[in-house]
Amino acid sequence: IVGFVLMSIYSIYYFTLLYGKIAHESAIEADELNLFVQAYYTMVISSFVCFNLYYLLTYRFAHSSRRWVPAVKFIIFFIIIYLAMIGSNWPIYGLDLKKTIPFYPIVALLVASIDVGCRYIIRLQQLLKKTKELETLKLKEQLTQAQLDVLHAKINPHFLYNALNSIAGLALTDGHKTRQMAVSLSKFFRYSINREQSNLTTLQEEMEMVETYLTIEKVRFEDLLNYEIKIEPGLEELKIPRFLLQPLVENAVKHGLKGDRHELFIHIHARRDGKKLSLSVQDNGLPFVDNFEPSYGLKSVYNKLDLLFPEKYEVALFNTPVKQVSILIET
Repeated sequence: IVGFVLMSIYSIYYFTLLYGKIAHESAIEADELNLFVQAYYTMVISSFVCFNLYYLLTYRFAHSSRRWVPAVKFIIFFIIIYLAMIGSNWPIYGLDLKKTIPFYPIVALLVASIDVGCRYIIRLQQLLKKTKELETLKLKEQLTQAQLDVLHAKINPHFLYNALNSIAGLALTDGHKTRQMAVSLSKFFRYSINREQSNLTTLQEEMEMVETYLTIEKVRFEDLLNYEIKIEPGLEELKIPRFLLQPLVENAVKHGLKGDRHELFIHIHARRDGKKLSLSVQDNGLPFVDNFEPSYGLKSVYNKLDLLFPEKYEVALFNTPVKQVSILIET
């Protein structure tokens, strides 16, 4: 920026000086005219060379945070401007250049000060922009966290109501099952509280939570509900969103045991598919209808993946060869 400003000032200066000579003198010798033109070209060349030399000398300090760096850059810039002025005026003054040299330090100091001022303004603008970007990023993170907290906290009230009713009913007939269901429900809620305030969990922990949920439901439905959970070895510690699979399993139980209440099998599988993690929830319940509209549970799965794995996931629903919800996540 300073280089272009200086060239503009020099250009105005030389051409104004040249115009003044032509205007006030009826005749001007060609040699004198050529002298000023040569001086202008010399100014352009010397400015170009000196500014490139400056950036070459200060390149190593470009990203340095040491306190003495700005002072060194200022001194180098001052010296180079001084040399550029000598080079640009040599064609006019020649050996008499020493008469004008005393004025050069003042001009060089002024130009170097302008350079420092420009750098300070640019730096200030960059800091303000960076501060605004950080504030925006922080607000986005807070919004994302708030949305995830809402998704984690919203447990299906019907599930809680049915579980408590089952516990109340079993308490009169089967103390062992009552205790088993109460412990499982306690474990389920301990997971949902999320004391670590983490949005991600390991695949192993998520599968354990799904199994806890199915244990509670199996106490209710007994032999009508059966399930299988498989994790390919080596995937247990992979991170996935909390409560990613449970809503899908809950939907499978809810819709699979409707109507004539035939025996329901649910298969939850996790395996590696190339560089992606493949998760699937399969069941032998009623197939998805053609105009299927996602329930809250499936929408929450989309929302969590949008927030935590944007553009790095795929969700698909299939009826053949087996009814299933499939999720692919880039890992």
